Amino acid sequence: MSPREQTVGSMAVRSWLAARLTPGGALGLPLTVSFLMIAAAGWGLGELADSVRENDDLAAGDAAATAWVVAHRTGGLTAALRVVTELGGIWMALALVAVAALAMPLPGSRWRTAALMVLVSGGTSALVNGVKLLIARPRPTLPDMISAASGFSFPSGHSAQAVAAYASLAYLACRRWPVPAVRVSAWAGAGLLVLLVGFSRLYLGVHWLTDVLGGYLLAAAWATAVWAAVRLATAQRQRRAAVGQDQGTPEP
Repeated sequence: MSPREQTVGSMAVRSWLAARLTPGGALGLPLTVSFLMIAAAGWGLGELADSVRENDDLAAGDAAATAWVVAHRTGGLTAALRVVTELGGIWMALALVAVAALAMPLPGSRWRTAALMVLVSGGTSALVNGVKLLIARPRPTLPDMISAASGFSFPSGHSAQAVAAYASLAYLACRRWPVPAVRVSAWAGAGLLVLLVGFSRLYLGVHWLTDVLGGYLLAAAWATAVWAAVRLATAQRQRRAAVGQDQGTPEP
């Protein structure tokens, strides 16, 4: 390769990297951050799955975490968390689909928004069930369970659905009302609900701590991938529209 070709190639790489780190726009820093989040969540989920299979590292502390929670149960907190845990159920996810479509639709169509919310929640559910069958981890011992639950334990479906639903609502709220106060409130509220649902699964004895963390990571990766794809598709559609307008504009 000639020095000139090397220089041109180096400039192209620098230009590409600069574009990926440029704030704003669907193809700039937001897309880069999305890819990094997907990679980090996927790596974390894989590490957790290995830990669960081998019963070492973080999974080795699951029994101690459950024992601590069981020792600190109270009647009032139990009643409250029985309600909170339903915030991660499939029926709540379906209700939030309607809320998103009616109150915070993406530009163009409420049906499109509802379909994307269903894709996030439905894809999360399918992935959770697939990983459950792959890992086949038993749930905590029956005396520790104070709520009905069946099937395998890893990852937690309620915890995953909470991330998928409430993170998506926060994302839509930030697009609908792009001001700092809404962004902070939306993500803080979503984060609080996700933590409460996850803790309720541990508290009620239907999941181990690593089940909850696995649900968080799986849903974070999937939801981020879906919404990143939405941003890319929207940017491409806008670019094609702009090119069409330019080609249709008559010469002065």
